[in-house]
Formats: sequence, C-alpha cells, structure tokens
Amino acid sequence: MRGIFEAESVAVIGASDRPGNLGRNILQNLLDWEYGGRVYAVNPRGGSVLGIPLHTSVEELPEAPDLAVAMVPARALPEVMEDCGRKGIARMAIPSGGFEELGEEGKELQEQLKGIARQHGIRFVGPNCLTVINAHSGLCLPFVPVPPDLKRGGVSIIAQSGGIGLDLLIRLYSENVGFAKFVSTGNKADLDEVDYLEYLGSDPRTEVICLYLEDVQRGREFIQVVKSIEKPVLVYKANVTPLSRESATSHTAALTNDDRVMEAALRQAGALRAHSLRELAGMAKAFSLPPLRGNRIALVSPTGGLLVLASDRCHRHGFQFPPLSEELKDDIAARLHAGVVRISNPVDLGDVHDPASRLYIVDRLLGEDYIDGVVLALISRMSTDPEAFSTGGLKDAQRNLVPELAEVCRRRGKPIVFALLANDLALFNARRSAEFPIFADAEEAVDAAAALRDWWRRRGVGES
Repeated sequence: MRGIFEAESVAVIGASDRPGNLGRNILQNLLDWEYGGRVYAVNPRGGSVLGIPLHTSVEELPEAPDLAVAMVPARALPEVMEDCGRKGIARMAIPSGGFEELGEEGKELQEQLKGIARQHGIRFVGPNCLTVINAHSGLCLPFVPVPPDLKRGGVSIIAQSGGIGLDLLIRLYSENVGFAKFVSTGNKADLDEVDYLEYLGSDPRTEVICLYLEDVQRGREFIQVVKSIEKPVLVYKANVTPLSRESATSHTAALTNDDRVMEAALRQAGALRAHSLRELAGMAKAFSLPPLRGNRIALVSPTGGLLVLASDRCHRHGFQFPPLSEELKDDIAARLHAGVVRISNPVDLGDVHDPASRLYIVDRLLGEDYIDGVVLALISRMSTDPEAFSTGGLKDAQRNLVPELAEVCRRRGKPIVFALLANDLALFNARRSAEFPIFADAEEAVDAAAALRDWWRRRGVGES
C-alpha cells in the first residue's frame, strides 16, 4: 500500500494538452500540490503537456514508476494494464468508469482486468473512482481540480463515492480540520476498505479514520481490522433502505448489507457510527480534544433556550449533570452582574457579561473532580465587519478567548465542547482564530461529546 500512497514516481497514462483532458487535470493537481516525486506522462501522440514530455508508450518510460494512473477509456484498459505489467509496474490507480456499475458487459471487462492484474502481480485502486491523495507528500491524483490550500492534518478518509469523499474534504476544510490521506475506492475490484484500513491504522500521519461506505463485502475481515486499530474509526454507512439500492448499484456496483447486523458489528468492534456527513465531520474534529472520561458534564450557556435544547440532547445520550459544590456556586455568584440567576448545573451565564469571567467559570468547572467535561454554547453577536467575529462574550476589542479555551483544555486534560451559533462568516473566522474545534449548534456539540465519550469508553478509559 505504501507503493500507492507514498509513491516516489508516478506515470499518468492518457494525458494530453487538450483543454478539459482529465489526465491533464491529474498532472495539474500534482503540480499545484507541489508533489516532490518524479512525474511522467504517456500519450501515443507524443508532444508535451504542462511542460512535461509525453512518452509515446509505457515501454518508453525511463523507469518502472511506483504508480501508474490510467486515465483512458474502459475498453483500452486491458491493453494498458498488460503494458504496465510488462514494464514491471506493480501499482495502478484506475479512475475510469464503464465497468461493473454498468451491468453485465462492464462486469466482464472488470473481471478481465482482475485476471491481468493477478497475472502480473499488480494491485490497483478502483476502477470508477477519484483514486488517492497524500496531503503531506503532494500526491494528488483525482481527475478534477482539488484546491491545494486544503489544510494538512490527521484525518484520513476512505470513501466509496468520490463525490461524497470530496464533499467531506470540503466540510473538514470549512471546519479548520486538516486531512492526511484520501482514497476514493469506487468499484473495489481489487483493493477495498479492509486493505486501506490496515494501512491507515499503522500510518503515523493518520490520527482519525473516516469511512463512507455503501457496502462491505469482506465483513468479518473488516470488523477484525477495525478492532485492531488503536485510533478512532468513524463510519457513515449509507445504502440501508430499498430506495437507495438501485442508486448505489448503478453508482459503484455496491451491494447492501443488513444494517442491523452492521450496527451491532461496528459497536462490537469499537467503531463509531455516523448517520450524516455533518455528523461524521463533527465526530472527526471532536478527537482533537482531550478524552471525555465519563458521563458527568457541566452544560454552560448565557441563553436559556440553548440550555433547554442541549439538556434534552444530553439526556438522550445518557449524560449526567452533577450538582455544583457550594464553594463553586459562591465563586460563580461573585461574578454575577445583578444576581438574578439561580446557580445550578446546567449553568446559566446570562448574568455574567464579561468574557474573562465566563472563561474563568469554565476553567473552574473543569477543575472540579466530579465534572468530566464542559459543553459550552454561545450565540454570536451581530457584526457588519467582514473581518471580525463576535462569539457572544468570548471576544472583545482587546482579547480573543477562543485560543484560551484550547489552553484550558490542555491544562485541565478535559474537553470543552464549544458550540457557536453564528452566521457563516463569523463561524469561519472564529474557527481560523485557533486550533480548536467549534461546532455550529448546541445539539451537534452534544452529539460530538457523546462520540468522544463512547470511543474512550470502548477503549477502556473512564466509566464503563
């Protein structure tokens, strides 16, 4: 698998200098992402593209590259794979469609590819996919433009659908969460999610693994690999209803699985199940926080309505609100503005107006040994300044307290799961003010807190 994700040389077969050529798009991505390896291009017409000479055949290449990307029509692929095999190329990525997803004729062509691959010892990604990205090496092989400013980080993605995978990448970018590796698996004629999980489970750059799946063919092996991975494995399993089956089959030749069996197996293996892309992205960013070691939380907001909404969600997830000590209540009371709020847990900050006092109270709550974490929900103030954001009392003209929340988490070793209800621009700016996860609403924050608790609990940390 390292020969794919960590390839030091790549040949793009089927590239040309024609505008809109998909092979050209792949080369452009490699240039834009500043891939440091050796890049070759192959087209029988010769010439050059983007300053890269076009070799007229695979045989002409000066070496057998670590990876060949075959961006050619489906009917041409058997011959191309034969050429790669004779050249000694052991790894391929095949983005082209026109195989099993189109029916019996395409299935026969896909079986032909598998036979050639076995004959030459070739392992391949796809077909019918966007292939792979290694964010840290600049290996970026989708045939659609991928912005090179996507943030590098520790979340890796395995997506059966290329479009869904890119959507998740964009969501992570908007959340200020970086990614490490990306693979769009497509028809999984050779390599599948089990192979990718085995690799990412031991990849030092990968801290969290997100999967979008429409089917799982090797169920037993899949569960065994998930069990063996000492990293959060987050799964969005789609294709669970009769109405989705026809779409999934024509899309990636996916077969549905019994969803009840899948749910139970994922729970037994220690994976976490998401039921939307938004939830999947929220789970992923939650794991940049310290462990949530139990059910005992403080719920904090200056807005009564948010406390009610979040309390209902906390009850659904089994969280507890331990009563505050008299000493802590006295400490909070000393910071009240008019003394019109009854101090309890959930904690109503409606009478605490200065940001420093709000931060102090959150810090004090985390310092109590009977509180495992804090869920903090604020509403942004309105602002007409496009460069500014206001986080409901966490930022004033002199001080942005969002980075200080991150410091409190680090010092206390407990999570602050922070929700900011704001317009898109305020939320975007807030997220880029610090390496700290910010959720878009209180219920999303509680869901993420539950995922964080559940994963650590399944790993034997905290309450059972």
